[in-house]
Amino acid sequence: MTSQPRQARAVERREQLLDAAARVLSQRGYADAQMEEIAAAADTSKGGLYFHFSTKEALVAAVIGRAGDILRRRVDRAMSDAGPDPVARADAALATLIDTLSAHRSLARVLVSETLAGSAPARERIAAIEDEFVDIVANELRLALDAGQLRNLDAPLDPDLTARAWVGMVQSTLSAWAAGRVSTPIERIYPELRRLLLRSAGVPLESASRELATRE
Repeated sequence: MTSQPRQARAVERREQLLDAAARVLSQRGYADAQMEEIAAAADTSKGGLYFHFSTKEALVAAVIGRAGDILRRRVDRAMSDAGPDPVARADAALATLIDTLSAHRSLARVLVSETLAGSAPARERIAAIEDEFVDIVANELRLALDAGQLRNLDAPLDPDLTARAWVGMVQSTLSAWAAGRVSTPIERIYPELRRLLLRSAGVPLESASRELATRE
């Protein structure tokens, strides 16, 4: 009985440390963020921080890993709620990426900016998350192509390249938003991107407009 509250407190404390680390990393960048500074932001001692994470690299890996887990859970749920239509599922995946990261601005700055450029392992982990979501979108585009949904195309669509372009456009826009270089309100960002994305994949414009009106 006593171990359960202790475990719950340990999990809560770890989450607090990861939140503090994400904030400091997003503000200072990998090279300048110090463990002492992160410990202070989490209202704990340096020793307390090292008890949970033996190195800054381990701490950064945990921050990235948690961000990836949050995104996966929310995207999976949104795609399931979107039903069987592959275009709607791809749409839901990208919309959820923006919705989730806009609610966690420090995580957005960590994942989609150059905040962690000083750490090659961190960049590799972020790239792996990016590749995972590119694969998710590409798979839905293949299904839509096979179902004849992508009709307005001048040339055959490459699902992998198109998915990479879609995710890259979302990342680039989110990076600029997280850095304060985009003044457009976050709730207006994806509807604007969505029009460009769907048109680029040959989704009939009347269908795209109808679905967008439903979402809005």
